[in-house]
Amino acid sequence: MNRWLCVLLLCATQAFAQNPIRPVSIAGSEQREIASTKTGMRYELLVSLPDGYSVNQQRYPVLYVLDGWHFPLMAFLQDNNRFSQRMPPVIIVNVSHGSTNVMALRAHDFTPSPVASVPGSGGAAAFLEFIEQELIPFVDKTYRTNPADRALLGHSYGGLFALYALQQRPALFQRIVAASPAIGWDQNRFFSPDKFKEFASPVRLDLSVGAVEPFYKEVVEFSKQLERLKPRGLTYRMTVYPHEEHNSVRLPAFPAGLYWVYGWVPKP
Repeated sequence: MNRWLCVLLLCATQAFAQNPIRPVSIAGSEQREIASTKTGMRYELLVSLPDGYSVNQQRYPVLYVLDGWHFPLMAFLQDNNRFSQRMPPVIIVNVSHGSTNVMALRAHDFTPSPVASVPGSGGAAAFLEFIEQELIPFVDKTYRTNPADRALLGHSYGGLFALYALQQRPALFQRIVAASPAIGWDQNRFFSPDKFKEFASPVRLDLSVGAVEPFYKEVVEFSKQLERLKPRGLTYRMTVYPHEEHNSVRLPAFPAGLYWVYGWVPKP
């Protein structure tokens, strides 16, 4: 072998040895764990804190986000908001089922009734109790929160659960983002229009769906029911994203939905 080639290989080997590969971390974030007596499970909490949280005494709204895989996007929106300023600084708490058997666990926690085609489904009542009686008190105790301003974001089964939470505990969250919710769950029997007639305290709801996805007709029909009812205390909007399918819709729907529920209005 050419001796100069040997020298180059040796230098390259030394360079790699001096620069070991390190994992990437997200600034301003931390991970915690919470065990639930309501569901019998443990959850990872992926938390993104607002810029300047460590050097002030301000209290912040809390945005709860379902599904841990959304955390990198949420953390990016948190950082980008420092410059866009399209929503107030918030504490973001992503509730994650971890990395094992995730699809089955979320199908259990996010669905309001058992159906034969989805084994183990129907655990939403217990999961809602976990959020209300265990998760929220833990977050309020651990961080400087504003208990009067909570938001919940969910997609697919998570969007279904967000609407379930709105129906069952209408005062628990003041802002709801439900992207492509699986609202036809259990043959469309669960959500009846008369359960959304009136809200004692104001709630902002952002509904969205992709134009080329399976839940399109169901979500649009539900929005039409809301339009006919015009529930007192509920401010809502419905957005159909052209050309987007069930998974791609998250990228336009999440930021736009959050900006809207937090009151940002685009300038003409």
